[in-house]
Amino acid sequence: MATLELIHVTKRFGKKVVAVDDFSLRVEDGEFLVLLGPSGCGKTTTLRMIAGLEEVTEGRILIDGEDVTDLPPRKRNVSMVFQNYAVWPHMTVYDNIAYPLRLKRVDKKTIDETVREAARMTKIEELLDRYPSQLSGGQQQRVAVARALAVKPKLFLMDEPLSNLDAKLRVATRTELKAIHEKTGATTIFVTHDQSEAMSLADRIVIMRDGKIEQIGTPDDVYHRSASIFVADFIGTPPTNFIDVEVQVRDDQIHLVNPYFDFPLNPENAAKLRDYPKRELILGVRPENIVLVSEDEAIFSTQCLVSEPQGSHQIIAIELDGKIIKIVAPAYPKVRSGETIHLNFKQEAIAFFDKDTGRRIE
Repeated sequence: MATLELIHVTKRFGKKVVAVDDFSLRVEDGEFLVLLGPSGCGKTTTLRMIAGLEEVTEGRILIDGEDVTDLPPRKRNVSMVFQNYAVWPHMTVYDNIAYPLRLKRVDKKTIDETVREAARMTKIEELLDRYPSQLSGGQQQRVAVARALAVKPKLFLMDEPLSNLDAKLRVATRTELKAIHEKTGATTIFVTHDQSEAMSLADRIVIMRDGKIEQIGTPDDVYHRSASIFVADFIGTPPTNFIDVEVQVRDDQIHLVNPYFDFPLNPENAAKLRDYPKRELILGVRPENIVLVSEDEAIFSTQCLVSEPQGSHQIIAIELDGKIIKIVAPAYPKVRSGETIHLNFKQEAIAFFDKDTGRRIE
């Protein structure tokens, strides 16, 4: 497969719209990298520049060390799977997969072997004689993936390929995509706005915001060590809870204080704030890191606003300082609306963010 480098890549549309802004990234050989972000953040534009479907305004794109910035798509040796599948309705599944190989004038025997190998990988061997109109959405998507695999590209590019599938099929298909990647070792760049999709598929995730990179890291990095409030809020369902607190030093201990609680930090967290110059910050706590405890272990008590049973767990909502705070708790014992609950934080898992910049305080 291949490595990919984007070096200070910028894409402008006209004079005012900057879709991608000074974007630099290296993708390693065989890596599954996901570009993740909200609509309009520049992730699809970045993918289209890699494919050669959009011109680069500034910067360079290298595949295996070769500068391909000005090469047309057909000379880059990349395959792209689109959101709408883009399978040809007048061709059988076999002919859809074989078509790009015929364009390259590959011999018939090799085409047949390659088509059947790609069909086996994507589990559509029994569909080769059918037409797209006879297939489900998930089957059509697998045809598009098989066609992209058949040409053995250096880069495998996927633009929200699962977004047209229903929720259950999306989960099943992403598992298949992960298995195909494990078999092929193809260097893959995958675009999505679905954070659970990104977390389940990626070796690394690039979180984008307004055309820029907000954070790059493994799924664990972006979830447990979110670099900013934006990332902590975007990753995770339910998202991170954010609570305004004041930093106070008493008896040589650092306390976090707000109208509902006052508790001392453990030594590891206190060290992060020892030299922090501001009196106020934002405490970030993921829902699973607020725990139900007995009254004598609690740092604060409050009433349950609502409880949402989820089978394996329950999501408890409380109101704190005018904000809704969500807690992921075990399924039992059941918590009822209006019930008084006692809460504590897992200190090893809390995060601190600067109020002005939104960046994590380390």
